[in-house]
Amino acid sequence: MHQIVAFALSLALAYPALAIDMRFMKEAPITRLGADELKTFTAFVEKTLNEGGEDATVEWKATKATFTSKLTPQKRFKDGALECRDMRIESDSHDRSERGTYTFCKKAKGGWGIKSPTKRQ
Repeated sequence: MHQIVAFALSLALAYPALAIDMRFMKEAPITRLGADELKTFTAFVEKTLNEGGEDATVEWKATKATFTSKLTPQKRFKDGALECRDMRIESDSHDRSERGTYTFCKKAKGGWGIKSPTKRQ
């Protein structure tokens, strides 16, 4: 299920889209966010990736939807020419929850995109 959050974040972070049947996303906590809150959450994720201290957990709560996410940035590293960073994401939305560690890499234009889930938990 944590792959759903990875996929949703990759869409939110404007990673190249693929033609995928997205019906499986209907149970992800992030689907509780409206467009404005998703934009705000995406900005928070990007800021945390850029500025967050290693293993320093930060929390974001939606103002309208029932959604809370804890982000824990982890190590920074290079993957070829890409600057990458792992981050643990724990999201809850009333009756839905997701947890996982994901790898994000900085794109050429400066934004972050999801690379892959690195650990199943």
